[in-house]
Parts: sequence; structure tokens; C-alpha cells
Amino acid sequence: MAIWGADVQELRQLGSKLQSGAAEIETQKTTLTKVLSSTNWEGPDAQKFRNEWSGTHSALLTKVAEALKEAGTKATKNAEEQDRASN
Repeated sequence: MAIWGADVQELRQLGSKLQSGAAEIETQKTTLTKVLSSTNWEGPDAQKFRNEWSGTHSALLTKVAEALKEAGTKATKNAEEQDRASN
């Protein structure tokens, strides 16, 4: 017979790491945005990259951070549910 479930402590740690990863992505995105805006770089390549950064890259990083936050929340919730089911 198979056993279903998870190591609750490991699941909580996973949730915490996912949340931390989301925060790190947000921090790096903010840092890179500031550095990019203060970099002395002119011309069509600079403008193209700045447009891509603000229009595509930054938005994708936000989506990744949101997905990690959601996964972290789910992992933590699953740990709590597993804990309740085991007790």
C-alpha cells in the first residue's frame, strides 16, 4: 500500500524558499531597473533595450516572482493541511 503525504517540515522549508526566491527576483528587478536608468548609454540599441526591459523583461520577472509566491503559499498551506491530517 502506498503512503500519500509529505514531510511537513520540508514542505514548509520549500514554501519559505519559494517566497524568498520571489523576494530576491523583485529586489534584483528593482536594482537592475535603477542601474539601467542611471547608465550613460545612448543610441538606438540603448533605447531598444530600455523598451524591452520596461515592456517585456521586467513584466516577465514580475510574473515569475508572482508564480513563486503563489507556489510558496500553496506549499505552506499543504504543509498545514498535512499536519492537520496527521494529527
